[in-house]
Amino acid sequence: MKKVLGLCFFVVTALSFGTEPTGKYKTIVDGLMALESSHPALAKVFSIGTNDEGTEIYALRVSTSPEKMDPAKIGQFIVATHHGNEPGSTLFAMEFLKDLLNRYQSDELWRGNLGQMEWTVVPVLNVSGYNKGSRNERGYDPNRDYPGPCSDKGYGKLKSIRTLMEFLKTRSFAGSVTAHGYIGNFTYPWGFYTDNNDTLDENRYREIFRKVAEVNGYSYGNAGDAIYPANGTFEDYVYWAHGSWSLLLELRNGSAKDVAGTVPAIAKYFDLIDSTPSSKNQFEANCNRVQGPDLRRE
Repeated sequence: MKKVLGLCFFVVTALSFGTEPTGKYKTIVDGLMALESSHPALAKVFSIGTNDEGTEIYALRVSTSPEKMDPAKIGQFIVATHHGNEPGSTLFAMEFLKDLLNRYQSDELWRGNLGQMEWTVVPVLNVSGYNKGSRNERGYDPNRDYPGPCSDKGYGKLKSIRTLMEFLKTRSFAGSVTAHGYIGNFTYPWGFYTDNNDTLDENRYREIFRKVAEVNGYSYGNAGDAIYPANGTFEDYVYWAHGSWSLLLELRNGSAKDVAGTVPAIAKYFDLIDSTPSSKNQFEANCNRVQGPDLRRE
């Protein structure tokens, strides 16, 4: 009986910093806790902060020293479910974590690149939207709520976005992926309204993404050309503000088969990018103030 009570106390304590998770989100948090429990030397569940409802936004840190952040390691970051009606992105984040932990079991990889890295994965950013199956959060589109060269006012309306932006300041992240659906492509900055979508890293991005797309046959390109332009997105923000190599994943349909084929493509992306953020992330074109309808659905 004492052991049961002790376990219950541990679980409640671990998840009681803010409002406890409910609904479908609780299932995801339980899944993160299970991964930590089965890989205690590699995985640690932690909160990056709370949203407007006071609900903790949980992440899983994967590292050879997961108990606390280690800025000496190469940081890699994945965030899914900006849009609550894209559950395929949530599935992708969880399946990527399982695959990542399996790869860490290899002694060869442990001594190699993976041993030098620290991963942070946030499977659900828009908690209330995910629980309701709604794209938006509190009536706002979370992936239009970031600052950028062409949207420097009116951002950060959602606490979840402000929380994530603050977390991204806590250490350097060489690479990042934001998972969405459903088109079937990989894109990179710039994706906002500008007269020139090319970054100073255009050639490097194309070199990387061509190889990544070979894995599962997705199309690729910079976001403004490959999809539609939209201001205030994470994929542009994280590159512009922090230099993190940025990939917007648009799953084809979010099925288990689609996700299974995409996980190795994203693993290849992280293998190909530089081990440090870009130093050429400056925006040198012009903002296009004549904006059309926001048709983009990632």
